[in-house]
Amino acid sequence: MVDAVWAASDADAAPVLDGMRAASETFRVPIVGGHSNTRTDRGQLSVAILGRARRLLTSFDALPGDRLVAAIDLRGRYREPFSNWEAATGAPASRLRADLEVLPSIAESGLAVAAKDISQGGLVGTTAMLAECSGAGASIDVARVPRPEGVPLERWLQTFPSYGYLLAVAPANAPPVLARFSERGIAAADVGQITADGRVVIADGAAVETIWDFSHEPLIGCARVEVLA
Repeated sequence: MVDAVWAASDADAAPVLDGMRAASETFRVPIVGGHSNTRTDRGQLSVAILGRARRLLTSFDALPGDRLVAAIDLRGRYREPFSNWEAATGAPASRLRADLEVLPSIAESGLAVAAKDISQGGLVGTTAMLAECSGAGASIDVARVPRPEGVPLERWLQTFPSYGYLLAVAPANAPPVLARFSERGIAAADVGQITADGRVVIADGAAVETIWDFSHEPLIGCARVEVLA
């Protein structure tokens, strides 16, 4: 891993560097270099990680008919007042490393080829990004989404979890994929499906709403492009 850190002073940069050192030790990913600037008017961090994969989970290979699996570590808390669900700093390092290994094990076993980590767009926004990149649509049943007890649904759907993934999985592979996460104590559920109509739709009981229609407007502009030989 290499990183670039911006801060107003050495003292302001120190907590970020301490946190990165702790994460490097926890996940056994060495920091091998980077860049720093301690004379800026705002704090910023940029990280790049280089590794080697036997098989990939990409944002571009979800297919209509795939089941949409959401896997989220609920053993955490909000970093108030933000909608960031933090399930890492209080967990044993060995458990965190083993939890992350679930993703490459799913890829290498051929159980899935498409996935995306749930980011600042929350579960619904990330589903939309996955669908757009794959040139597809998606339907989400929000009642099925794994959620911590006592957390309002509206906030949870906009939450950025420290461990949260969406996987597009062939229907026959959904049960073994769910089992992989369950074995690690990670909440996972089949929350919908990938569709062919280019829309992202959420359903809550009888209520159905279209969140995005790619035929009207792109979201991030990364739709899949077919390359002709």
